[in-house]
Amino acid sequence: MKDDEIRASFDGRARVKLLPDRATASNRHRIEEIAHALGYQLLATESLVEFGIRLVYERDDAPTARRRAELTIARLRAGGPLLPAVEPPPPPGPPPPAPAAQPSSVGGATATTTARHGSCPGPATVPTPATGPAASAAHRPNPLAAFARA
Repeated sequence: MKDDEIRASFDGRARVKLLPDRATASNRHRIEEIAHALGYQLLATESLVEFGIRLVYERDDAPTARRRAELTIARLRAGGPLLPAVEPPPPPGPPPPAPAAQPSSVGGATATTTARHGSCPGPATVPTPATGPAASAAHRPNPLAAFARA
């Protein structure tokens, strides 16, 4: 099938069935490129015993696919090529949310860190271990003390 025959098949119908005369990988790739440019996606590849294969395409109604098809048709009407030299980039997505501030104060046993767990309904306050001279050995529990009394 020539490019014009392939392009004429994708005329806006919901489904398009093609019987390519040669089902080589390069021929199928070219059909796929044209279908993509005109807003279609491959739905099924049917094996026919005597006739080779049948390619079934479905119109993609996603906004990006519709926009791609509009740009392709406009390019063809202006006398340009069927396929663009480079695929236009998709529109930018929304900006990422600002990071949440985590309050903490430095310096002793009163410092806290706010932590969020996915299953918790709200923020939890977790004490931060004390450091420096205030955290002497006398204030730390001895994990072996229970065994010493026995």
